[in-house]
Amino acid sequence: MIARIKRLLGDPLIHFLAVGGLLFAVFYVLHPPSESAADANTIVVDRSKLLTFMQYQSAAFDPNYFDREFNALSPQEKQALVDKYVREEALYREANALGLKEGDYVIHRRMVQKMLYLIDDTASEAFSPSDGQLQKYFDAHRDNYLVAPSLTFTHVFIDKEARHPGGAEKAAEKLKAELQAKGATFDDAPNYGDRYPYGQNYVKMTPDYIANQLGPGFAKALMALKPSDHKWQGPIESQFGYHIVMLTEHKPAHLPTLADLHDEVKNDMLRDTVDAYQKNAVQDLIAHYKVKVEGLPLDATAKTGAQAVK
Repeated sequence: MIARIKRLLGDPLIHFLAVGGLLFAVFYVLHPPSESAADANTIVVDRSKLLTFMQYQSAAFDPNYFDREFNALSPQEKQALVDKYVREEALYREANALGLKEGDYVIHRRMVQKMLYLIDDTASEAFSPSDGQLQKYFDAHRDNYLVAPSLTFTHVFIDKEARHPGGAEKAAEKLKAELQAKGATFDDAPNYGDRYPYGQNYVKMTPDYIANQLGPGFAKALMALKPSDHKWQGPIESQFGYHIVMLTEHKPAHLPTLADLHDEVKNDMLRDTVDAYQKNAVQDLIAHYKVKVEGLPLDATAKTGAQAVK
């Protein structure tokens, strides 16, 4: 018996099993089963989880609204909501246990996006600019808020392709005199001239828009006129023919005040702040990793920290 025990103690397999058992015991002591592991087969459903579930299902995030919606549900509707939540959670856990997310680039991208959302939320929550900071941002980006010039006018059209005694330009000059003699107003324009295929009244339109409609030459000539609510001017030539115009308003380019654009400027500043915070945060995260690129030439001036490995 003693001889058999000695042979067993000298067996390498026994040594391996003993060491393995010792390591398992040490690991168990240092890493006892957690409550979450013990409850891996338990799906906990509470009000908070259901409210979050409702918001993601609706792709709308308004806690107060969904809190009211939840309160309005009947017991049967709440049970249906619980069943739906449990179904999704069970499927998620089984997919996770089967390792289905491994190698799935769609899930990979969604996790990346969620990480970026968390970073953006952090920047947004900390965003609280003072009036001075908003003014400084506004001054630095004033070109973004410059309002383009605008013109308001109507026109009476003489078609180049139509038959007019003496030609289209002479017909336009004659009609202009008639409009002025009769005291024709802005609203009377549709009663005169040839049919124009596009718009007749242009209200607060930019020179670029007018140039796109009637040509750069027309827009330039119109810009040179002085506004008048009783005077017909022109004719101005376009690619279509001749136009007798009544220009009633010409607003030059101007810069509104910060007070006029307070919310817009604040939103723009928030967007730029979040973008800058995200860029810096991502770079800080990348700095924790050593990147090795195998078998690919790299730009030596790149600042990714990647190193080519042959």
